[in-house]
Amino acid sequence: MDASKLYEENLERIKRTMRFEKTDRPPVMPTANAWCSRPLGMKLAEYCARAPETADFHLKCWQSLDPVLDGVQCVVFDPRLTKLLWLSNTRIPGVDLPDDELWQVEEAELVTHDDYREIISGGYLKWLAKFTREKLGDPASQVVDTLAATVPSIQKFIDAGIVPLVPMIVTIPFENLCGGRSLIKLMLDMIKKPDLLDEVLKVSSPEVLEANRQVLRNIRPIGCWVGGWRGASSLMSPAMWERFVWPYLKATVEMVVEEGVIPVLHLDADWTNSLDYFRELPRHKCIMSPDGATDIHKARVAMEDHMAILGDVPAAMLAFSSPREVFDYTRGLIDEFGGRGYMVSSGCDIPFNARRENVEAMMRAAHSA
Repeated sequence: MDASKLYEENLERIKRTMRFEKTDRPPVMPTANAWCSRPLGMKLAEYCARAPETADFHLKCWQSLDPVLDGVQCVVFDPRLTKLLWLSNTRIPGVDLPDDELWQVEEAELVTHDDYREIISGGYLKWLAKFTREKLGDPASQVVDTLAATVPSIQKFIDAGIVPLVPMIVTIPFENLCGGRSLIKLMLDMIKKPDLLDEVLKVSSPEVLEANRQVLRNIRPIGCWVGGWRGASSLMSPAMWERFVWPYLKATVEMVVEEGVIPVLHLDADWTNSLDYFRELPRHKCIMSPDGATDIHKARVAMEDHMAILGDVPAAMLAFSSPREVFDYTRGLIDEFGGRGYMVSSGCDIPFNARRENVEAMMRAAHSA
């Protein structure tokens, strides 16, 4: 089939699935970055050193697999971007680590209460530029080439007939600050300094929301991850979650929808006890993507026909189970959803040590439906 026709067919399958319409089969939309180096025989040190080229590596990896996929959730990747996402230093293979060891985020208490006060008095983005220069070695200057490669990389996937669903991530300041402050310290702030944290978030969130809006307008992606990691509702009391996380997450999702972009709610950790809140989000406009901790079966019931679900074949299964077990598990999810509102993927990233035959078994289950 002509690549342009294949692309339109794959995109239409995704959109129909979001509307809970019957399709010929579930869309296959995995996410991976580090794992894509494995089928190519590439060490992670080379993968990271050539970050602006990672779209080429990803595309070559996916095209080598059988059967085909509809879309991907990672287009181009640079581990130094995690410094900006987590406000933490990151150890890089071939630089700080052995050549084929996975990059590591070094979470530490870098953000202090003095930083909180600086944000409140002068604004978040001004503080962020200074903080990342002084504490993280100015990662923004290190990833210029990778960011410049984003739009051309999106087009490479389109030209290959594959939907580049997620070329970027947006999130809320709570998530960033939790990385820079450290999980324990931020949790203590919610208990001991709730008003101070509340003020920081009220100052930070409008700035970040509008900055993300401008990025979406510049890139015009089909979709983007709206990340939720440390904001998982299982990590705090309902009152804390309703105060510090949900209003900002909801506003971010609504902004993404306003810009005509599909929010892929990448939910790491366990969000099971807050699933009903997600029915407040625009119907048939979002995709929920749990990572194995959130109960996907309860998510299906809670969402009914409100929001499609993507995932969530467990990472451990892709690494250690047999292809038959992976196939049967994936097919079981497909059958449970009854052919509507479900898309096939791993829970979060395909792990670095996943077996190729297991990844193909997951994909093959969708094509057998």
